[in-house]
Amino acid sequence: MARLSSHFKRNLPWRCFVLVSMVALAAAISSSHAATEGVMQGFEKEIQGIFDRTKDCVVQIKTILPVTDTQKGDVVAEALSVGTGFFSDHKGTIVTAASVLRGSTNAIVYWRGKAYEAQTIGQDPRTNLALLKIDAETPMLSVGDPEALKVGSMALAVGYPADAPISAEYGFVSNTDAAQMPKFFATTHIRSSVHAQPGQSGSPFLNSKGEVVGMVVYTMEDGSSTFALPITAVEKIQRDLLTYHSPRHGWTGLTIAVKSSPQSAQDGIAIQDVYQGYPGEVAGINSGDLLLKIGDKPIHSAADVMNATFYLSIGEKVNFTVQRDGEEKIIPVSVVQRPTEKEMGALRPVAHR
Repeated sequence: MARLSSHFKRNLPWRCFVLVSMVALAAAISSSHAATEGVMQGFEKEIQGIFDRTKDCVVQIKTILPVTDTQKGDVVAEALSVGTGFFSDHKGTIVTAASVLRGSTNAIVYWRGKAYEAQTIGQDPRTNLALLKIDAETPMLSVGDPEALKVGSMALAVGYPADAPISAEYGFVSNTDAAQMPKFFATTHIRSSVHAQPGQSGSPFLNSKGEVVGMVVYTMEDGSSTFALPITAVEKIQRDLLTYHSPRHGWTGLTIAVKSSPQSAQDGIAIQDVYQGYPGEVAGINSGDLLLKIGDKPIHSAADVMNATFYLSIGEKVNFTVQRDGEEKIIPVSVVQRPTEKEMGALRPVAHR
């Protein structure tokens, strides 16, 4: 008994240390759990706050589409198309996805418990954007800067999934993409993990401040990614539709190709095709010219070319800075209306010089 008592006394400090350590560990785990819970509650409140501030600027859109017999061409049925839109001014102008209307000009807008017959101002299938208008004084969303988004930035889409009530879908910015193969975009789009559901095409794509930085235009079939047209591109097409009732995509009559160089770690962009009679050929740009700048925008990738040319206005002149035979040249090129897809198919490039 005495030996047991002595052994216990000798090991008492160690036992006390283990006990204290276990208590400290339990306290740390409890504290960590409380901190995590606090972060999550803060995150939830932030999303709820954005949703509450923006939902009144978002509308549901419905239109009836004819279903046509592909062989006979007869209308055999009707289908309901449902989507989302948002106000872009205080005069009832609504931005939505053109895929919601699919060419139809008959749309009903649901807002604040009322149904409105909407006027269709215009549609642009190339960017999947349409513009509607209702007769009402309306709120509008604050506009943010899509360029300020970073990989990992929080994002939120507010819209109507099918015939369900308005909801918020959140996620994070993944990157910007020029294409989702086999589809090439007109300009780079914001890719995110936001899971937009059917019916939420046309939803505003919001940043962590609740500002609109884009419009949801495309969701991958497996729901893994959603693509948003940047709000700067939305505003460009909106101006076209308000002024001309049709999009005004600029073109210079040139195509490009990526040119690899063993002397450089970075690929260059070269002029590939120069189309006869179009501004690039008239200005004197040659196939094989290395493209360095469009206006004041440096060119390092195909996406740079897409973004620089997307925002060009018909009738303006823009300087193309090219390198030819080791010499840098600045060539002013006029901007004309982009040909239709059918017209594009009939174009023929001039012979390479």
